Amino acid sequence: MEFGMIERPNIGRFVDVEFFRIIRFLPVEMLGERVDGLIYNGAKDEAANIKIDSLDEIVTFFMEKRIGKVTILGRDPVKVKVDECATCSGLPEVGRPLCHFEGGLLAGLLGSTLGESIDLKEVKCWGLGDKTCLFEEI
Repeated sequence: MEFGMIERPNIGRFVDVEFFRIIRFLPVEMLGERVDGLIYNGAKDEAANIKIDSLDEIVTFFMEKRIGKVTILGRDPVKVKVDECATCSGLPEVGRPLCHFEGGLLAGLLGSTLGESIDLKEVKCWGLGDKTCLFEEI
């Protein structure tokens, strides 16, 4: 399906973060945490359809789409920080990472940009009591 075709001439491309979170977390609330892996893998697979040619373009993409503020901290192994994350910024600690969509999207974009298969694990998150997201290559 082509997700980039948007016909909203009056209200534009973007949806409020609160409503994004409702859409994002509703499947988890209904079906349980097993959905997290599906969200990660779906985002990673979808990233293959996004034309990104450099690490700087990943940073720009995340800002332009208002997903979060990305900082690439390392390449070998890959380490990425996301501030102001759309999924979790401001949420209370729940004892687990929450940003499977962002992690999958980053893994897919980084993998295609660097020409290798990459998987990431979220080790810092608002859901874990942190004030930033941190993804590390596994």
